[in-house]
Amino acid sequence: MAETLNRSNSRNERNEPMYGTFMSQENSDFVARALTYLAGEVGVRENDESFWVCYGSFVLNQQTPESDLDLLYIHNQQLPVRRFQSSFEGYPVTVYSLSRNNFVSDGEQKLFGGYFGGKVLNPYVTFLTSREDQNLVTRVGGAFIGPFAAAMAKRQGREIATQANLVADSVLARFHLCPWYRSYFLRYYIAPIFPQLWERMEEVIPLSLVEAGVVVQDNNGFHYSHFLSDEELHEETIRAVTHFWALGSCLHGSMPDFPAYYIQKAEQFIRDDNLESRCKEMLQFLRKQSIYQNGGGSYAT
Repeated sequence: MAETLNRSNSRNERNEPMYGTFMSQENSDFVARALTYLAGEVGVRENDESFWVCYGSFVLNQQTPESDLDLLYIHNQQLPVRRFQSSFEGYPVTVYSLSRNNFVSDGEQKLFGGYFGGKVLNPYVTFLTSREDQNLVTRVGGAFIGPFAAAMAKRQGREIATQANLVADSVLARFHLCPWYRSYFLRYYIAPIFPQLWERMEEVIPLSLVEAGVVVQDNNGFHYSHFLSDEELHEETIRAVTHFWALGSCLHGSMPDFPAYYIQKAEQFIRDDNLESRCKEMLQFLRKQSIYQNGGGSYAT
């Protein structure tokens, strides 16, 4: 019998059944206070049905005194994408503000190369969301990574997938688009809570892919609904990569060397902490998880 996705109808002020249970109450309260403080800066309007997504170190309680509070502000206003920097209670804050339409387009059309769709493939917690908002966030991540994850399965000649396969496909697909994302995922891999985090990803990522319509589930397991041709994959990869770096440069003060800055920062994390061997171990783990095993995949090194 194939694994069945858990679609909980429960609701709480943080995100369920996604990653909300990882965030401490102290961090949740801190983010809630920050959102009240930041409302005026980002232009929140009363009853405008906007919502927030918190991603980054605060979600998994891994923040240091130097860590940014990372936020997406999703709204219905017809405004260009903006990046705000602020501070709150001693922590720097980075806010990306964008409309619902732009958020959806980043997932479905790779409008910004997954600059935002990719962020909600990482652990995140939503605030001030309706059930519809939570479903929207779920779909956007799956819509962005789905075609590239399918390409990872196609390389193996794999037609059926377990939940663990789908997570590995999605992470490896992100490495395909941006090899330097390895240093960011490595932060999760070396964390003591990684086994529990991987189990949660086995729920969240397949749900994202199913809700986006790029994966279907039957009694035999999960199947990708469509595979790109080699030419289509090449074109979609170029589209996503160029859009990602273009937006990143624009949002960082028209910084022409933004790609070099991003790459240097990623490589420095691995080099400074002597994590080269752990990075290789992580890649081996993901490749193992990408191999189909009848009966499902669970966390294993």
